[in-house]
Amino acid sequence: MKKFIYFCGMMLLSLNMIAQIYPDPNWEGFLIENFDEAASYWKWDTNNFSNKKHNWKAFHGNRIESDSLLHIYQFANAQYDSIEHTMNLFAVYDSMGKIQDTVFYLPTNGSSYESIYYDNKHYFSGAIEYVNNIWQTQTGKLSYGYFEIRCKLPTHSGAFPAFWLHSSSKDPADSYYEEIDIFEYSWWITSLSGENPDPPGIGSTRCFTTGIYHNLTGQTANHTNESFARNYPMVPLTSNDLNDWHTFGCEWMPDHVYWFFDGQLVNSFYDPMHIPRHKMFLKANYAIDSYAWNKANDEPIWSGSDEMVIDYIKVYQLKLDCNKSETITCQSDLDNFDYKLKKNISITSSASETTVSSNDTVVYRVTDSFEVTGPFQVNSGANFTVLKNDCPNID
Repeated sequence: MKKFIYFCGMMLLSLNMIAQIYPDPNWEGFLIENFDEAASYWKWDTNNFSNKKHNWKAFHGNRIESDSLLHIYQFANAQYDSIEHTMNLFAVYDSMGKIQDTVFYLPTNGSSYESIYYDNKHYFSGAIEYVNNIWQTQTGKLSYGYFEIRCKLPTHSGAFPAFWLHSSSKDPADSYYEEIDIFEYSWWITSLSGENPDPPGIGSTRCFTTGIYHNLTGQTANHTNESFARNYPMVPLTSNDLNDWHTFGCEWMPDHVYWFFDGQLVNSFYDPMHIPRHKMFLKANYAIDSYAWNKANDEPIWSGSDEMVIDYIKVYQLKLDCNKSETITCQSDLDNFDYKLKKNISITSSASETTVSSNDTVVYRVTDSFEVTGPFQVNSGANFTVLKNDCPNID
């Protein structure tokens, strides 16, 4: 039987169940993308690799994602701003009318091409996906970690910006589909009755959505992607709306998913049966949904041009030592702790008291137990946290 936390002895303890400071000492940066490199850093062509390091690929129109989405992604609509050091995803109405199926082409095997039929597509837009082309491969799937974006969002009718993780395209050959929406914004989300306890009305610039899609059955065709943990956080009235700078974060682990807005927890989910368990791609995109078009009159509701502006994207992963038990016997042990996820941690000092100083951040993560059997004090002003985590092994 596993024991999580056992405390004895006299001490002052502050115990938080969800750390809200990222990165806490247990995390290390895997991808810190401040968009401060030259424009050649970006990979615009899915079949053209150079010897340079490429972290991102920009999309062109390669498939119809959904009948309700009215855009085609294009390379030119993901633009790196070398002055502001931002990545800007542009959407624009095509004033020439419906985009024809003969205009855009999809590379299939690097040499041959096939035309794609684009029905009811009226807008061009931009998207980027992490590819990790350090070793000249197109593989960029990521495992458990903490994911954060700082961005400004478009919020007009039809705007559908998002930052999300997904297992793959919805290809009938796939045996599963998994997705975590770190955030999505759409004009329609506050119209869903019963979902938001205090809906401000369609078109709110202060409401977004978070959640999970998971194909638990593993069927190979006609995916049944069930929705879990879906909720609709509101921007506090003390903050500017979604047109201004905000951060959206997500901690994805085997036994939980936490969602954060400007560093504050806004959603959580704890059912491992419906938490994605395979590596996933990380994507930021500015899609256009059906609220941009008046179907009855067959004319645009929105016919402008604007952008999703990204200041940074950051990915952190836990430092792991899951099979090791650590014993802290003195202040030096505590001060020099490596802050990796351990099997067990014991504080057993007996000769003198171990102390967490004011303004220090100490976060212990264990798979099994945390135990204190000697004098131990957490001074006022310190941030002291103990968290239980499963070891994040991933398929």
